[in-house]
Amino acid sequence: MPTILIAAVFAAAAAAQVTQPRQFIYPPEFSPGRPYSPGVLAGDTLYISGQVDKDPRTGAQPSGIRDQTRLAMANMGHVLRAARMDFGHVVTCHVQLKDMGNYKEMNEAYGSFFKPGEYPARTTLEFPGLPGGANIEVTCIAYRDKSKISGVVPAPGTFPAPGGPYRAGVWAGDTLYVSGTGGRNPQGGQLDPTIEGQTRQSLANINAVITAAGLQMKDTVFSNVYFLDPDGYQGTTYGKLNSVYKDAFKLGLAPSRASFCLSKLPGTISVELTFIASRDGSKGRVVPDSAGPSPTSSNGGVIANGTLYTSGKSGNGSALEEQMRDSIRSIEAILKLSGMDLRNVVDTHVYLQDIGQMDAMNAVFREFFPRNPPARTTLQVIQRQLVQVQAVAVR
Repeated sequence: MPTILIAAVFAAAAAAQVTQPRQFIYPPEFSPGRPYSPGVLAGDTLYISGQVDKDPRTGAQPSGIRDQTRLAMANMGHVLRAARMDFGHVVTCHVQLKDMGNYKEMNEAYGSFFKPGEYPARTTLEFPGLPGGANIEVTCIAYRDKSKISGVVPAPGTFPAPGGPYRAGVWAGDTLYVSGTGGRNPQGGQLDPTIEGQTRQSLANINAVITAAGLQMKDTVFSNVYFLDPDGYQGTTYGKLNSVYKDAFKLGLAPSRASFCLSKLPGTISVELTFIASRDGSKGRVVPDSAGPSPTSSNGGVIANGTLYTSGKSGNGSALEEQMRDSIRSIEAILKLSGMDLRNVVDTHVYLQDIGQMDAMNAVFREFFPRNPPARTTLQVIQRQLVQVQAVAVR
């Protein structure tokens, strides 16, 4: 069946779906006028914007990573409470640090917000820049029905022992969130010196969690790929990584993906992967785009249980504003094929080459989301493009 016809059938079927109820969460502790919503509750899933180490009204920033972590987590707590949840509802977090040297102290402060049996999945990374001079930004997803939250325990010796307060994988309803993992051998801790070897072991570690959850790699719907490159994305690291990653999926069945070069990963690893998977067995869940099928990514996006995960999208143009508009228009096209539009977007990640261009990015973001904007996390990464955007939308 031609791609255009497949897309038309896909869109027609998607358009018949009923939109899930949603609430835009704006706690009273937050100053008004932000270009994004602090939280968006879609069905039972709460998407929380990246929370930094500053008072959400005054902008005051404490000193020291312990207190900075506590404040970022307290800001997270404001959103959770406004949605009638607590930290026991949190199922996955990304902890973004300005300096990985603060990992140990961050871990201690972060862990104090959770009961040991309720740790979410987690990915911890160092980024070249965070918004407004922050030293930590925490992004989380929570789930309203605690009876449907459970941890996944891989078979002994198949997944590296957690290096902090997190679980290897966490179920939230029919969605599985897998913690970020590097390429250490789980049985002895050895690290292959090659990018190919680390990628292969990272995928094996992830597969151990997926298998323990009763799923297969084909059930993954979204992945983040993080890597280091001494040549700043101009070297061979990315190609070597992909040469192994592509073998984990059949052509046309890879999850949607966003990939970034960072300044530091935990320990001495050079590759870290994190995945989202789903029990949804729908066969028509891959949304095509003009680039066609790729061995490493569903270039458009993947739909599972009524949720669309787009791949990261970059745009054309010489100025950030042009690239930002083009990126969002690319996402609009994917939404249209899925029977959705920008009103369905509940969460976004914006990756900038220069965090100093936040104001210019915000101005364009407001153009496309003038009211009831989605949740958002903004980060600086090492990339060729001035900006890249990834979105999650819910029918």
